[in-house]
Amino acid sequence: MAGDTRFRRFLNGKDMSEEGSVKFGQDPFMVKNGRRMELVISTPEQVTDFLAKDKTDHMKRSDCNLGDYFVRTLGSCVGVKSGEKWRTARHHLEPHFSFPTAASMLSNCREMILNWAQNLADDPMVTSKTRNGFDFDAVSTCRQLPFRMIALALYKDMLTEDVVTNIAFFSKWPTKSFYRWLPTEANSLLSEYEQEWETLNLKTIMEARKTGKSCPAEVMYQGVEAGELTLDTYMQSLDEILFTNIDVTSAMMGYALISVAKNLEVQESLRSEILTVGKSAAEIAEYTRKEDTILHKTYLEVLRNNPPTWYSLPELTAIDKRIGGYLIPAGTAVVLDLQRLNKDSPVWQPDGSEFRPGRWDSISAVAARYSLHGYGMGPRKCLGKNFANIIIKLLLVATLEEFTLSAGTDETKLRKDRFTRTPDDVVSFQLRRSGSK
Repeated sequence: MAGDTRFRRFLNGKDMSEEGSVKFGQDPFMVKNGRRMELVISTPEQVTDFLAKDKTDHMKRSDCNLGDYFVRTLGSCVGVKSGEKWRTARHHLEPHFSFPTAASMLSNCREMILNWAQNLADDPMVTSKTRNGFDFDAVSTCRQLPFRMIALALYKDMLTEDVVTNIAFFSKWPTKSFYRWLPTEANSLLSEYEQEWETLNLKTIMEARKTGKSCPAEVMYQGVEAGELTLDTYMQSLDEILFTNIDVTSAMMGYALISVAKNLEVQESLRSEILTVGKSAAEIAEYTRKEDTILHKTYLEVLRNNPPTWYSLPELTAIDKRIGGYLIPAGTAVVLDLQRLNKDSPVWQPDGSEFRPGRWDSISAVAARYSLHGYGMGPRKCLGKNFANIIIKLLLVATLEEFTLSAGTDETKLRKDRFTRTPDDVVSFQLRRSGSK
């Protein structure tokens, strides 16, 4: 494929994916990313080949082939660590994002989302109002929810309104997330951001110790004091967890609302199921944990249809191997075309591009293993996967209890000012009558 794909894969990833399919069919092919070359794969067989024998030894470059600004901002975070450094970082961070930890916060998350749903009509970002409803940009609707819930996971009892206000300031900083590695950003701004972000967290940690309040960020910081994590790894991992993941999670929440809004049959089936569930915290917790429900299948279908980026970040093979019949030398950077994998794999046919939760009635997790890239593949899955599972399900439950959603039938447009696949679509919320089915 001609030309440098570094920015194209984010801004015009769909066109790039379609061009690759037309030119190379299902064969792997090489693309240029800055000064480096990468191998693009797109089928479950190629993914199987890629992960075979060396998946625990795959490396990631500190810049993920994205340049110096990425190194400055996220080059030390857990997501780009490899080998023993990655295992050590995960050891200190993962317990705070495990499924039991996420499940223990379910009641808090449910309360936040219920409060959000009940006050949504009064949000200043509502685009228009009717007698019984209102319209809202799908992603703007959700943006503050994951921010507050992920912040609660990091700071727990230390999450005062002052801390929320300060963290919210950093979430709007012009150098946040992927934007920070754009070459137009000034190094002086980045240095100021890094220093103030560090000061805020160290102050919060010291206050937690003085008051004896629970604060997972303080527990994680003990890895720095023990010499097992660098301060850069600690700070950039907090940044990755909180700010980078807000873009991804709010986009996924937006897609969840849009998907059920555009598929009224799915929406009614899901609502009917939700209304059979009790309102107690224990009953809601049990419901969100089940994997044989319409809710879980809807969640999986949202995940399948809407990967957060068009392509995965590159991982390097550790050994010589054959991928798709081609001999690939050790140290080759490999990226997955997530659109083609998640929609074109044989297991999804004949309607892989359709939103149909019912497909999961006959597809097992084993069958989908190498055809679905949700939170990563192999051992390097996203730390936040358990929280995202709960947040998106609770969002659907609370929203469909309160509202009937609609969004027309046109194809959802994508925003051009984001490096994640972010929908640009308005959802109409119609208040349901009390007691209606």
